[in-house]
Amino acid sequence: MPYDELNATTALKQSIPLEPLFVDYLIVTLNVVCGEVISVIGIVANGVSIAVFCKLGFHDSVDVTLTALAISDIGSLVSLQFYNIMVNPWMSSAQLPFEPPDATILFSVYPHIYFIRVTGLITAFAALERCVCVVLPLKVKDIFTCKRAMLIILILFLISISNVIAPYYYFRFGWILSPERNSSILRIIPKKNWYFGIGLSYMFNDIFIQYLTFAVLIACTVITSVTLHRNATWKKSISKGGYRKVENKVSLKEIKVVKMLYFVSVTFIVCLLPLSTTLTAVGVVEDLSLNGAYYQVARLCYCVSFTMETVSSSMNAFIYYSMSSKYKRAFMTLFVTE
Repeated sequence: MPYDELNATTALKQSIPLEPLFVDYLIVTLNVVCGEVISVIGIVANGVSIAVFCKLGFHDSVDVTLTALAISDIGSLVSLQFYNIMVNPWMSSAQLPFEPPDATILFSVYPHIYFIRVTGLITAFAALERCVCVVLPLKVKDIFTCKRAMLIILILFLISISNVIAPYYYFRFGWILSPERNSSILRIIPKKNWYFGIGLSYMFNDIFIQYLTFAVLIACTVITSVTLHRNATWKKSISKGGYRKVENKVSLKEIKVVKMLYFVSVTFIVCLLPLSTTLTAVGVVEDLSLNGAYYQVARLCYCVSFTMETVSSSMNAFIYYSMSSKYKRAFMTLFVTE
């Protein structure tokens, strides 16, 4: 992280710092109140999705992928519960036996980022499945079997562990004397060479992996959409007489698939991109760090980013219910009685 290169920018610091009370108000509103409500709804909704997919049976690799996505979303939402509690401004004035920001980073932020990375990789894999389904429709069943999908998803879960290996190796929670309290409290104690290891982890996970995920997702979405559009155009051009009605129905179905693809992909990118850009900015701009001049800006960015991620992890079940008749029928069978 090239902090030394930023020294020349200090003369350009002319922006007015954000008022801490204003940031505290937004944090309470977005994270403590809205975030908690949405998280609870999302945890229940994703649990329902897992039950529905189990009811349907794992006969298709897509069902396996969406079930894994629901599991990672639950992990993402559960890990945010501690964050939403500890970012409450009043927690800083409480005489806790630990430092709230340190505990939040170690026990909430890092686990949350792990599950977010898993969610991103699974979403990219789902986009790749759809892309192959459109480009190679006769071979997709042979390429993506349920067993292969399970194996790939397991690998994605294991690869994402790299997000937390470095932090938990270089940082430990230990007792440190606090002059302000005149007593010992639990805080993060870094190892001497932590900067190098955390820097490598940052470059691989927060830069390479996250933007590779976005690139794969966007590329697969574009290829799928273009291919579907070409197929629909070709079918319309060769439709004749009695076949026209059938071909038009197929085209309408393909248009719905394209709309759903765009909706899911754009929602994921829009909701996850703020945290990605925030992590990148914090790693590059030293003044956004804990003791930096623009720390309040970073707090505001994290507040908005985690709220948007909460929305993203909570809404998939509602998308499935509104756009998948198979999912809706299974849901009605499980939870609605006549």
